[in-house]
Amino acid sequence: MMRMILFLFGFVALVACTPHPKEQWLMPTPRIYQDGGINPFEKLPKTKRSTVMPVHYATNRNWQGSYFGSKIMPDLTYGITHVALGTPDTHWPALEKASTEAERTQPLPLRLVDFEGGSHTQAAPSLTPWLASLQNDTRSTSTRDVVIYVHGAKVEFFHSCAFAAELGHFTGRELTPVAFDWPTHPEIFSYLARIDLSHGIHSAEKLAELVRNIATHTDTRRIHLVSWSAGARVLSRAMVSLAGANPGVDGEVLRKRYRIGTTVFAASDVPEKDFIARLPAIHTLSERIIVYLSDNDGALKWSARLMGGGRRLGLEPKALDEHESLMLSTHPKLQIVDCSWGKTLRGFDITGHRYWYQHPWVSSDLFLALNTGATPQKRGLHAAPAPQIFYFAPDYGEKIGKVAKKLSRDPK
Repeated sequence: MMRMILFLFGFVALVACTPHPKEQWLMPTPRIYQDGGINPFEKLPKTKRSTVMPVHYATNRNWQGSYFGSKIMPDLTYGITHVALGTPDTHWPALEKASTEAERTQPLPLRLVDFEGGSHTQAAPSLTPWLASLQNDTRSTSTRDVVIYVHGAKVEFFHSCAFAAELGHFTGRELTPVAFDWPTHPEIFSYLARIDLSHGIHSAEKLAELVRNIATHTDTRRIHLVSWSAGARVLSRAMVSLAGANPGVDGEVLRKRYRIGTTVFAASDVPEKDFIARLPAIHTLSERIIVYLSDNDGALKWSARLMGGGRRLGLEPKALDEHESLMLSTHPKLQIVDCSWGKTLRGFDITGHRYWYQHPWVSSDLFLALNTGATPQKRGLHAAPAPQIFYFAPDYGEKIGKVAKKLSRDPK
């Protein structure tokens, strides 16, 4: 009986892992864009001032005739979809205002408008036109960077593309968004039953394939990777695959080959011990690694309890053990952003499973990192007593606007 009660409580917590894909809303405005902070769209060309964003995607889901399903396929399908930010009546001035104000008069829905560029059959179409389109989009930005979003569990195709669109939008549309859409079911039972977990394991090589194709066949300057929740399992394995496919090749050569910039693990549902084992490969390939964690993430607590594997990477440790201390001391590119550190001084904690995009402070740090590549201190974070751990001080909200303005003038 107790086991069933625990399962039901765990199910309720894990259901909160991902918003229902049919009810996706524009994320809250990051703090750096509020109250006279920087305007990410100030230099945006008129041709890009649209409420509809193109999103390139690569998926190994099955095509069901009108939509992508939850079964895993052996090949990637590449395509382009369009995500509308707002209602059919929303125009650019309203979207820009909503994207730079602290309080919105009404929420803005995200909508999948259409599909493009692919037959959506079980076999992947030719890569050539897809890569040409991606290169076209990256060349129209000042950064020539791509950001690949790797979603978590209980996600459908729309949700994956919607989040990728938001990442592109809130970087001032200076990063070209790509959705890596691996097969998960819309209900959580498939994850708890390890069906989707198996899908994630077998999708890691497909994510590595996507990175290789972009790096090899486009002149993209950098490829950033942002994972959330169970997406950390896919991303961490993919990085091992990329590094392991080149035995004996110098790390500097691999970095130049793949051009991976910032690798992000937000609220990660991957056992910490697995991440530590994969960290050398991730560290070799990345310019920087950012891990966002909190001490009160109910979804991760229940995931560890129901699925085993030990403490999750996205949970704050009570104290650093020997392996964790070694991880920090031997991997200088690793940046741990502890969103709960300093909560007593601030007067509030940053909790839940969605804080990385719902809390304006955390999303501010993410977009500053992606846009500038600046160190945590230059992004306005404070160093904790433990090495390579950083936190949000009580005055972060007051000072981050000026910090962001300075960084926008001098990113490094």
